[in-house]
Amino acid sequence: MDHEALLNTLLHELKDGVLVCDPDAKITLFNQAAEDLFGQSQSFGKGKSLYSLCFQPPVEHALNLLNYQYESNNQSLPFPYVQFMNASRNQEQFFRCRVSFLPPLTAQKKSFVIIFEDISAWHIPDNPLYMKIEEFRAPMTNLRAAVENLTEYPEMSPVMHSAFENVLVQESINLTEAFNALAGSCRVIMQTQNLLTELNSVVLFGYVARHLQNKKIPVVVSPKQSIGTKVDIYGLLLVLDYLASSIKHKQKGIGLSCEIHIDKQFIYFDFVWSGPFIPPAAVKKMLAKKLQHSIGAITVAAILNSMGGDIWSQQQKNAQSTLRLALPITIKAGNKP
Repeated sequence: MDHEALLNTLLHELKDGVLVCDPDAKITLFNQAAEDLFGQSQSFGKGKSLYSLCFQPPVEHALNLLNYQYESNNQSLPFPYVQFMNASRNQEQFFRCRVSFLPPLTAQKKSFVIIFEDISAWHIPDNPLYMKIEEFRAPMTNLRAAVENLTEYPEMSPVMHSAFENVLVQESINLTEAFNALAGSCRVIMQTQNLLTELNSVVLFGYVARHLQNKKIPVVVSPKQSIGTKVDIYGLLLVLDYLASSIKHKQKGIGLSCEIHIDKQFIYFDFVWSGPFIPPAAVKKMLAKKLQHSIGAITVAAILNSMGGDIWSQQQKNAQSTLRLALPITIKAGNKP
């Protein structure tokens, strides 16, 4: 039995659609489930482009992320595939996708296999259940920002300052825990966590830094730490690009940079510039922005909700301002169960 016949046999019984593509994303092999998904399209078949069936950018970002790990020889948290969300060209079907390279892995451009699981039956972009969480977001983010600004700018007696700071800190923790519990339940119900890829922070930071630097945004990355987090890499880059362009639009002529670092609970992507900070009302509008190239044309808030993330603004004491995107840490990379 030759290689293609053996691969056909292995793929035939799989319930999800499987496509094998050459380095130029031309389809070379597919199983029956893939034909059931895409066979009605005139763009489907051997030699046809994968990107005539689904959106190209999410696939390219997943392949670039895989390639980045192989290029950097970072094996601290190896992942054989990247999982992400995609949609048909007409946005009538939604898919949970997994993509991985086929050996050999030495060539600059590699053949790859991509699996399509049709999740149209339960996936709803901008799901109302997610939007319910927004009722928690404004008080939580404002309270957290108030704690940070109060710490930077003490404007009352030491005794009163300490009392108010303790109250704000405790309430911030309580509200954050309540919000995270609700968001976690929501993600379980909607199975959104299964759309994310678990990444090591070293790989994630390096990949995001290269992306932003290609857009002429200087990036400072904290000392390397091996921490695990779950991300939608395509959605994260869309949000970061939107935030950067929004800041540049509002603060014309500024020198914008990005600082990436970690604390005990969160990974932070901080956009920093000299000038006025963005008020909470403007941040709220940014969260409600529908991103044109997102899967399902969903909002910034929906993308962040899927990762358990958040954004808020801060005014620093050195006349600099910060717009912070935070993502929760999942597990330490060395302690994966």
